[in-house]
Amino acid sequence: MQIPVLLDRSRREPLTDQLVEQLRNAIRQARLAAGTRLPSSRHLSEQLAVSRNTVVRAYDTLIVEGFVESRPASGVFVSDSRPEAPLAAPASGAAASHMPLPARAPRLASAPGLGRGRLTLDFVPRRASAALFPIKTWRRLLQGNLAHGGTIGLTHDGDPAGLPSLRSAIASHLATARGIAADPSRIVIVSGVQEGIGIAARLFLSTGTLAAIEDPCDQAAAFAFEAAGAEIVRASVDEDGLKPEELPQRPTALLYLTPSHQFPTGHTLSPARRAAIVEWARRHGCYLLEDDCDSDLRYEGSPLQAMAATAPDCTLYLGTFSRTLGAGLRLGYMVVPEQLAGAVAAIKGLMSDGSPWLEQAALAEMMRTNSYAAHLVRVRAHYKESRDALLAALRASFGEVSVSGEAGGLHLLWYLPPGVPDAATVEGVARRARVGVYSLSSAGAYAARSSPLTRRGILLGFANLLRKQIDQGIARLSDAIDDAVDDPTADISAFLAAPALASPARPLAKRRHLDSRFRRQPALAEPRCRDAGSPRRWTREAEIPMAVVRELYRYPIKGLSAQPLPSVALTAGRPFPGDRVFALARPGAPIDSDDPQWAKKGLFVMLMLDAGLARVRTHLDVETLRFTATQGGRQIAEASLADESDRAALEKFFWQLLPALPGPPTLVRSRAGHFMDKPDNVISLINLATVRSLEAQWGYAIDPLRFRANIYIDGARPWEEFDWVGGDVRIGGTVFSVDRKNGRCGATNVDPSTGMRDLDIPGSLRRAFGHKDLGVYLVARESGRIAVGDELFAPPKVRRGTDTRAQIPPLGAPRRSFICRGCYFIYEEAKGLPQQSISPGTPFAAIPPTWRCPDCGSEKGTFRPHVEGVVAT
Repeated sequence: MQIPVLLDRSRREPLTDQLVEQLRNAIRQARLAAGTRLPSSRHLSEQLAVSRNTVVRAYDTLIVEGFVESRPASGVFVSDSRPEAPLAAPASGAAASHMPLPARAPRLASAPGLGRGRLTLDFVPRRASAALFPIKTWRRLLQGNLAHGGTIGLTHDGDPAGLPSLRSAIASHLATARGIAADPSRIVIVSGVQEGIGIAARLFLSTGTLAAIEDPCDQAAAFAFEAAGAEIVRASVDEDGLKPEELPQRPTALLYLTPSHQFPTGHTLSPARRAAIVEWARRHGCYLLEDDCDSDLRYEGSPLQAMAATAPDCTLYLGTFSRTLGAGLRLGYMVVPEQLAGAVAAIKGLMSDGSPWLEQAALAEMMRTNSYAAHLVRVRAHYKESRDALLAALRASFGEVSVSGEAGGLHLLWYLPPGVPDAATVEGVARRARVGVYSLSSAGAYAARSSPLTRRGILLGFANLLRKQIDQGIARLSDAIDDAVDDPTADISAFLAAPALASPARPLAKRRHLDSRFRRQPALAEPRCRDAGSPRRWTREAEIPMAVVRELYRYPIKGLSAQPLPSVALTAGRPFPGDRVFALARPGAPIDSDDPQWAKKGLFVMLMLDAGLARVRTHLDVETLRFTATQGGRQIAEASLADESDRAALEKFFWQLLPALPGPPTLVRSRAGHFMDKPDNVISLINLATVRSLEAQWGYAIDPLRFRANIYIDGARPWEEFDWVGGDVRIGGTVFSVDRKNGRCGATNVDPSTGMRDLDIPGSLRRAFGHKDLGVYLVARESGRIAVGDELFAPPKVRRGTDTRAQIPPLGAPRRSFICRGCYFIYEEAKGLPQQSISPGTPFAAIPPTWRCPDCGSEKGTFRPHVEGVVAT
């Protein structure tokens, strides 16, 4: 290794001192990093034309000073622990601050997923699957080309336009796949679509030149045209692609468009508009810059021919292998009109003098031997399955979803449904749950103006995730959105947004959190005994050989009282009869009252935020639709839900019950489904033994009706129901498949007897067990009747599952704690806050209302009860 050292023999200082000074400064300025091996004394003396003794003396001085160290039989190395010394600024630093900046600072397009390595499940768009890369084939092709012609290919200059064999292979592929009859001389190999856009911009754009783009479109084109100084005109996009009537009616240099799979919407440019755009381009002398990067990944129907096939005289075609193989190869291509081939190749030569030979040679051989065609068949089938899995997962958690772009490519655009906040909020909520979803700007899309699409559009890539990961990611996203609703401080107006709304919904009034909810002291769980006067009490049997049904419930109106049933007839594949058939839609919620469809719970009045619902006892006769409400044993409301005027009066009654609402809610009825928190036809089941185990561990009495299940069983082991997931159970005359665990929401925090939020059950489950699951969802596989007292039978191999209690660390003595919703500071009554003169054992309710969180300053009203335990020792 040679190091930059300049000795001045005209100076009085000895050469040894000069050498020591320059090496010392190089080490101090980190130009010679710790551990760097210095040249041997012989090599450095030859480089500097000095005697070897001069170098040896210099090294000895640096060793004494601690800047370098000598390692026997190895050499001289910069010391890892060199003396502390101020880092000298480079001599040119002062002058650099006065240097001019570029006239236009170019913007770099976003790289989706870059810097998000901590995401567990990342739906990054436009990223190919690493698992599908043909690594064995690629390694064989690389080795073969290295063995045959590698020395010449790697050492000689190549054609700036690209390897002739690769250009010929691409020409053959495009003729078959895209209908483009192109001579290889019209093809130029580039390092990707971005470089192709840059070449076109250099050829045709300058300050004041007119260029056109789609709106929205890829940031790569918009920023490249902007950096060239062009005047940019934007034409909007609808279901048929770019609108030609919005193109400028004057000479234009370039129009960037994505006709086969518009980015980000995924729409296809219709044949009529293609013809209109070509006619416009020829009339105004405009070249079409056709980005066709998703063309090889089409899952539905037959793709239209590329525009370069029908208008080769005015189209610059851009293609890439980033989607089918991987972006890391940095290989793409341009197909240009014959009159531009030489100019494009010259620009490519000026920019990079061509692309790397080895990768071009390997890809050319892969295409020539049909290995690339076979790879395309394989990845198309895999990506189609991943797309189907993503659509199924979205429907399972969000009902009927609105998407576009699913016919091809590696992503789809999801239009967020009502009951879900805007795209930026969803992106942030998902990231906190370590799930990557992308708003348009984060995904690399450029939009000139705000619109429902930019506010409500989410891009979801599906290629780089397994089916199981897709299911987990969407389920976790749904839970994260539900958790955001659970927060009593949440602005529900954000959840009422819908793409079709002309103006945002009226914001809700700020809620007050009453200190009285903290005054309810927890009691140790007592053995429960049967109370004939109350259907909400369960018997605790000593020994039951098989689980039995203790109670059956339905909840005719979502969020209102449970109604016990002695028996019920179930239909295969259908929900629990009469359950959540009605719901109270929030004022301003975009729900069709004539034909309401399933929607996220944020659109409805619900227990988790509107705890006042639990202060009245309600009953609905599902046959006659006669509704009554009582409070303290006194009837306070009566209505027929079949009568329109009665329904209006009942809506005003609930507004009076919940004055924080900005207006009366709307009572809606599902014609063919239900308003459960999940869109599928599931039936919820709770194992009472699990509830009792939580009571014993937490030291709190937990009313099982907090969980608002349809079926309550007793006699199984605690947590045994989780072992049944994926199998079948039989109850009475009906067989059920156990579909999945039930993640609990904030409704469980409300005491059904008092209407007060006095616990934090989802948070406590997460803290104790790492999840918030309790109970399971069933799906009726056979029609039949079940009744209180029926036995539950599970297959022996399922009932021999592991006892979940053995996997969970036991919790010790209970202690009362309260968590700040602003910064998650926890106040423990047992410890108090001695630094603020709050002695240990001081109840939270006894702290003055003016007290604030010591960490973030939030008011006392932002604190919520937090069930917490200490691990027993």
